Amino acid sequence: MISIDSNFNIEASQYDTYTIRFKLKNYVLTADDKFHFSIKATSNSSDVVFSKDVYNAGQSYVDLAIALGELDTLPPDTYVYDVTIINKSTKKITTLIWSAYYMIKGVAHNVD
Repeated sequence: MISIDSNFNIEASQYDTYTIRFKLKNYVLTADDKFHFSIKATSNSSDVVFSKDVYNAGQSYVDLAIALGELDTLPPDTYVYDVTIINKSTKKITTLIWSAYYMIKGVAHNVD
């Protein structure tokens, strides 16, 4: 199960696989744009516990796929995440979402 509220807080079941589509308003990604998703333990922490980069040039959306096992090292808890676009040629960093919650809910099953 996954749910996303109006403040972009994400709640997901532990061990699930899913894809989150991030739609960009009035922006088309270029070949130099990297969509960067990162999860930190707390908002005051600099320790990134998970990150993933996605490229989708020519589109105004990004599909962030969470594959089987990708988040298995994160125990059920509440984390914070942010989303940025980083342009490799201009070095410009644009933060799209910051300090939203990423909650992993424990479940009884585990698929090995």
